[in-house]
Amino acid sequence: MKQLALFAMLFASPALMMGSALTGPLSLNGSSGQNVAVGFCSGSSTVQCIDFDWVGTASGTPQVVQTGTVDGTGDNAVFDITNGFSAANGGTSTQVKVHDLENDLEPVGGPGSSNLANFLTFNFDAWTVTLTQIQPGVDTGSLFQCGASLAAGSQTCTPPGSGFNEQNSCPVGVTSASQCTVTISITMDGTSNDGSGHLSGMVGTFQTTFAGTIFQDINADIAAGEDVSTSDSGTFNFTPASTVPEPATLALIGAGLLGLGLTRRIRRPS
Repeated sequence: MKQLALFAMLFASPALMMGSALTGPLSLNGSSGQNVAVGFCSGSSTVQCIDFDWVGTASGTPQVVQTGTVDGTGDNAVFDITNGFSAANGGTSTQVKVHDLENDLEPVGGPGSSNLANFLTFNFDAWTVTLTQIQPGVDTGSLFQCGASLAAGSQTCTPPGSGFNEQNSCPVGVTSASQCTVTISITMDGTSNDGSGHLSGMVGTFQTTFAGTIFQDINADIAAGEDVSTSDSGTFNFTPASTVPEPATLALIGAGLLGLGLTRRIRRPS
């Protein structure tokens, strides 16, 4: 099994001024040794989670969770900002806190029962980011490649029901998945708040790269009932949106990173 260099976060790094929107790239690295785990929430066989501050034991490539609780409700995942952050108040944020996700509260492709008003919060800065929706994956025209054999060049896949877009990159003459990398991205809608009540619509794209594997192996492991763990560093990118949902609407719509249509629980040792 191949190692997932998963949920690393490149978030929108702004040239920020009061009243402006979050825009651009933000590079993040886990600051406290936590990893990210994807799987069914602890104690559930139906609710899927992305746990951004997971602590436990994992093995293999990708890393399969052996011990540790996977939950989707925590807000203790702290990431170091590695490319700087120009704060609206004139200071510089050095860290951002990320909230975990559950697909029953934040489903892919539609409104949910939860509004993650503080999906992202920055230190030394009043900016916050609210998620309103995770967009469905877009590679519906190439779904047959999800089960394609290892091949040179680029292959793409969106697992059914998922918000994930997966892309293999393999060299000419490839003979092993260990020679390849996988880029996985998710697009989400939301609003940013500058701390003074000014809301800006935004579209954020999360992207991370998995070294030494292909999406066929990742998807097969998850489909076989395994939770997987990844390193917590990566890239987000923000693009201003033309409209901002009304507060009453925001209260009804949640964000969802999951709905992976991919995730199954590992059978942990008893």
